[in-house]
Amino acid sequence: MQAIAALKERLSGEGLVALLIKGATGSFAVKIAGAGLLFASQMLLTRLLGATQYGIYIYALTWIILLSQVAELGLGSSILRFVAAYRVKAQWGLLHGLLRFSSRLVFGLSLVIVAVGAIVVWWLREQQGPEQTLTFWLALALLPVLTLTGLRQTALVSLKHVIRAGIPESIFKQLLIMAMLVLLYLILQHPLSASQAMTVNLLSWLVTFVIGTVWLLRLLPPEVAKAEPRYERREWLRVSLPMLFATGMRMVLFQADIIMVGLLLGAREAGIYAVATRIVEIVAFGEQALNSIVAPMISELFNSEQHAKLRRMMTLAAWGRFAFTLVVSLIMALLGEFLLGLFGAEFVEGMAPFLILLAGNVLISVAGSGGFLMPMTGHQNQHAIQVAIAAAVNVILNAILVPLYGISGAAIATVISMVTWNVIMLNYVWRHLRINPTIFSRLAS
Repeated sequence: MQAIAALKERLSGEGLVALLIKGATGSFAVKIAGAGLLFASQMLLTRLLGATQYGIYIYALTWIILLSQVAELGLGSSILRFVAAYRVKAQWGLLHGLLRFSSRLVFGLSLVIVAVGAIVVWWLREQQGPEQTLTFWLALALLPVLTLTGLRQTALVSLKHVIRAGIPESIFKQLLIMAMLVLLYLILQHPLSASQAMTVNLLSWLVTFVIGTVWLLRLLPPEVAKAEPRYERREWLRVSLPMLFATGMRMVLFQADIIMVGLLLGAREAGIYAVATRIVEIVAFGEQALNSIVAPMISELFNSEQHAKLRRMMTLAAWGRFAFTLVVSLIMALLGEFLLGLFGAEFVEGMAPFLILLAGNVLISVAGSGGFLMPMTGHQNQHAIQVAIAAAVNVILNAILVPLYGISGAAIATVISMVTWNVIMLNYVWRHLRINPTIFSRLAS
């Protein structure tokens, strides 16, 4: 009883364990609820569209997600790093200026990319066919909303409003998508097309973007609105542009497999593989929940020179991520055929890559949350180079293994490239920051 009382007292305090658990628990609850809704909405999509139409839909959406990272210019990383620092130092004018500058720049660049993308889609219209062309045009309209939403989410996370950052897209958007899909199907009384699904997705993003933006405006410290905006554009871009490159390479690292399966094997195989990867993404929710609180804390602790506390936090985060990933991956491996079968009988063909990706997630979870250490502590240039190396490995291996082993080859390529990135990153972090962010840090110390 005394141990339980001591644990409760510890969790109710402001220590590292309490902050990590309370912050990660709230984010994790939102992500788990969102995961269930995402699972249901994706299952509904595959049932209403079929493998081929779903493949067209997810292929177009994957391209737009990649382009949104380009349009963001890496400013999300600047927000994550500088907002926490400005808040600690009460530099409200700089915080105001950063949010205004990033939103305006990202929105303008998004419109330019949409215009260029629309021309490219029109030029390829005969090769793609009318349905895929229309789906891509609708997806392009989603681009500005995605980029601005990313900035808004990052700002809320930096201000430690982790739950509010995730609810609109994780909860509201999925509920809207399912409601509109069912309504559309009841009206039409026949299977839906990829373009119709993309229209539903676009409308749901617009609604949730408005909700999230209103929340951000209400949750910003009142001093921000009162302060005259101050701008350090050169400093922000100095940090952001390397992170733009790193983020782009990270997206290649995470999305190249789906794109190359679509290019080399076709829409049906891309749809089957995408479902397997989407289910595996549930495992990453533990990492994302931890990182949502870990990332701003890295910036705070590093800027306030609390290095011992920073090392301890990284150790705790590593064990939390590894334990969650291992347990959830084992459960999902046992339920693999059942989970894939919920999307339709043909999606069970994704069982092999599903298991490969699960095993890969367990392996890289050993590295903890080290991926945030470099950009949050001023080593963004080296971080960008490391991610680029891993992305290049991913593309090369996909080009070799997908023709040989199909969608299983794509999974193998992704796991190898992720392991490559983590090995390079851990070596650098240890040599230059003297921090071991892995689960072996206690043994090493």
